[in-house]
Amino acid sequence: MNPEASIAKAWQIADGPHRRHGDKRRIVTLTFDDGPFPETTPRVLELLAKHDVKATFFVIGRYLDGDGERAAASRAVLEKTAAAGHLIGNHTHDHSLLTNITHTQVLDQIDRGASSIERVLGNKPLLIRPPYGQLDDFGQGAVRDRGLDIVLWNVETKDMERDDTNAMYRELVHQLAVKEGGVVLLHDIRWSSIRLLERLLDYLAAKRWDPARPNRAGYVVVDMPTYLREVEASPPQHRARARKKTGPRR
Repeated sequence: MNPEASIAKAWQIADGPHRRHGDKRRIVTLTFDDGPFPETTPRVLELLAKHDVKATFFVIGRYLDGDGERAAASRAVLEKTAAAGHLIGNHTHDHSLLTNITHTQVLDQIDRGASSIERVLGNKPLLIRPPYGQLDDFGQGAVRDRGLDIVLWNVETKDMERDDTNAMYRELVHQLAVKEGGVVLLHDIRWSSIRLLERLLDYLAAKRWDPARPNRAGYVVVDMPTYLREVEASPPQHRARARKKTGPRR
């Protein structure tokens, strides 16, 4: 059974989760962008397996295309990721900024990304994360017409731009405490991000919520379908980082 089928709506909004429970559990789910990378993604999978955590990977389609050794290795990593029970989402084909290209190119980026994933896994992803979290009205309509759900995030440290694991770790811990959980954005293509993930997973395990002490704050790390069941969504108009037209469109 494809676990994505249980997802009715997969929006993530900037103000973070709203707990449905009356206790102090803080619900967290992990997401990874911009892979797969044969050099680094397998280590991410090892760390997640060690902690029995299921995550969501938003992959770039072009990495899966072609007959070269690297493309074949990337496809093998994607197959391994899905086989381990992680969700796979579309991060477009080339990681283009969708608000700065033509309408025809927007559709091409979405559809080619989905097709690249389908050729490897046998089915198209039901989730999409627009590059840079930006999607205008046309893009949102295109996503809706394809029956896709958008997943954004509310916890991040801009790990693609930084290497200071200690500083990023402190920021993640602080954000998770202030926001009482949320959707964490990391990237599975940099070793500094992987070192950060290792520390984060250890922290979340040490601070795990204890049902025997329900009013003591702690974290529960869950997959995306569980996260969406456990938190309340905000109104649809707040669910995407909509942008006005910023470039030539047609």
